Amino acid sequence: MRSIRDLLKNDEKVWVYLDSSETWEKFVRMAVDEGFSFGKLPADEWKSGYVAAVHSNGSMGHLPLFIWCMSFAKDMPSVRKADFKRYIEGEEEYSCESSHFKMRLYSGQN
Repeated sequence: MRSIRDLLKNDEKVWVYLDSSETWEKFVRMAVDEGFSFGKLPADEWKSGYVAAVHSNGSMGHLPLFIWCMSFAKDMPSVRKADFKRYIEGEEEYSCESSHFKMRLYSGQN
């Protein structure tokens, strides 16, 4: 079975897309088993989210959706992004090539 540590490979961090509460729960169980943490919060206080930043030092945090969506722009620095559901299901290709969200910037003008 694949692990979160295996997902990191030699990278400092990876951003993980979590498509549902079911995927979030699987992610949490694996993260706890592998010694990852959201600061000093106990696992039962972790709040679900759509994107988590996972770091090689074992720390994690939620990534704002705005940053996630903007990271797919051509001129943005690249961080490896993974679709966690596809990863744990054993798919060969599990990279995220799109944000899965539509974003519209509001300029304040009509």
